[in-house]
Amino acid sequence: MAERCQYKSLPLRDFPPLGVVRRLRISHEQRRQDRGGVPAPGRPSRYREGDWVRVKEAAEIRATLDAKDCHRGLWFTGSQWSFCGGVYQVERVVRRMVDDHYRVRRLSGTVALAGATCHGADGTQGCGLDCALLFRDEWVEPAAAPAPADRPAALRATVRSLDEIRATLDGRGRLHGVPFQPGMERHAGEGFAAHEVSHRSLAWWQRPVGGRWFTLTGLRCDGAPMAATGCDRQCALLWHESWLHLSGSPQR
Repeated sequence: MAERCQYKSLPLRDFPPLGVVRRLRISHEQRRQDRGGVPAPGRPSRYREGDWVRVKEAAEIRATLDAKDCHRGLWFTGSQWSFCGGVYQVERVVRRMVDDHYRVRRLSGTVALAGATCHGADGTQGCGLDCALLFRDEWVEPAAAPAPADRPAALRATVRSLDEIRATLDGRGRLHGVPFQPGMERHAGEGFAAHEVSHRSLAWWQRPVGGRWFTLTGLRCDGAPMAATGCDRQCALLWHESWLHLSGSPQR
């Protein structure tokens, strides 16, 4: 089966809201029965989480792509070109994911890199959710860890207590239709750099209403909402301003 994602042929509007757990779990279980089983995870990457790699230059990557800018069915997206030549740490080995049509896909020799998201190294915002991009082993090469760089001042956020957060949720565990996902509760009291999400850049199903919404650096879906099928996609988590104590200046 060809591995398809990143996202040329899979419209973002077709992907369900993050963390709609009950409905998705039923949908995935039904689809699994229809297909005769969830595919096994793909072959691991030659790299491990924590390894440092360099994204190859554009000419080297183009040599691996077909006429649709795909390699083994995985699209090298427009925003990925901005990461060529950069050094990043392997954040996740991706062996299985739920694609934008809710299908469970197996991937082999593929990783997600810390900081390499649809936001783009060139400052483009993508969809606004900063979701992790996927890189084939053929698109990266081993590299030494870079020297620490000075980072600009960022908006800081401390996650409020669970009692404060639960007081904002409805009977389904949501605020303005956006769920407080499984696993988010363990970050109560912790501090992170925060990035405000532009509502205009979100797909219609993901566009929060009421107040401001943020992503927090380093906090992504760990697959818990998709436990029935497994997913290494690492989509960003959404946090409402009422779930956070905010301080500092926004990072641009």
